[in-house]
Amino acid sequence: MVKVAAAVVFDGNGNVLLCSRPEDKPPAGWEFPGGKVESGETVFQALERELVEELSLRGRCGKELITVTADPVELHFIEFFPDADSVIIPEENQTFRWQRIDDEMPDDLLPNDRPVWKLLKNLKNN
Repeated sequence: MVKVAAAVVFDGNGNVLLCSRPEDKPPAGWEFPGGKVESGETVFQALERELVEELSLRGRCGKELITVTADPVELHFIEFFPDADSVIIPEENQTFRWQRIDDEMPDDLLPNDRPVWKLLKNLKNN
């Protein structure tokens, strides 16, 4: 099983951060940013490393919100709080967008990320 850490990042307006997959890393679509956990890392360490490598985004992890298993991948979705002075700079030719969680789930959101969208929407509505 391949472990992947993914960030759930909100801005101050209730929007969540989504990133496109780099062209050379299928499948194509939009996802919560993150990446593979390397040997010896926790999911939290991996997430902080991946966000710096991919988006130059520094900050700290909060709690794990949900784990989604889609063999051969185990995705750990974790709250992430960027440093106040952190700026997103895509390092792998990907793009990013802020998506309102109050909106309908984006059609281009990858299947493994869809349960997280539903969870976030439920949490916001309760």
